[in-house]
Amino acid sequence: MSREVKIETYFLEPPYKIVEHIASYGDEQDRIRPVNADMTNWHLETDIKFKPIIDKINENYPQYTIKELWGNTYRQGDYAKTHNHFEYVYAFVWFVDTHTSSSPIVFPNIECPWEPPLAIIRPERGKIVVFDAEEHHYVPPITDGHKRVTVAGNMILNKKVH
Repeated sequence: MSREVKIETYFLEPPYKIVEHIASYGDEQDRIRPVNADMTNWHLETDIKFKPIIDKINENYPQYTIKELWGNTYRQGDYAKTHNHFEYVYAFVWFVDTHTSSSPIVFPNIECPWEPPLAIIRPERGKIVVFDAEEHHYVPPITDGHKRVTVAGNMILNKKVH
């Protein structure tokens, strides 16, 4: 019997020109990460234009802090290798510009790779997907000819001061 991946979803209409703003950063990671696509730097949480997604996450996860926030622009042939975000509690992806035919996020069954994936999340513009940061996931190569632009992030638990 397969285990389940805990996934929570929300919706946030992407702000006007957010795709262009992500593109203005260019590829700051040189495709050396598991994401083989254009990636911004890790700290868009300091950019006021990303306040809507930060506010949405903070509203739903007030006991957590976003420690990293970055943008990804996938084009034909781009993909993300299987990886996780093990140093964090939760990870999230916000689909800001995508097509329903674009590549999904796949949560493979690492313990039994011959079995079907544990979950497959289809992209929808505005959808936010939050999951346990230790969950392995990947994005198959883009084959539909559409751009797939996302904002992704990692959260940690706030420390209580006594």
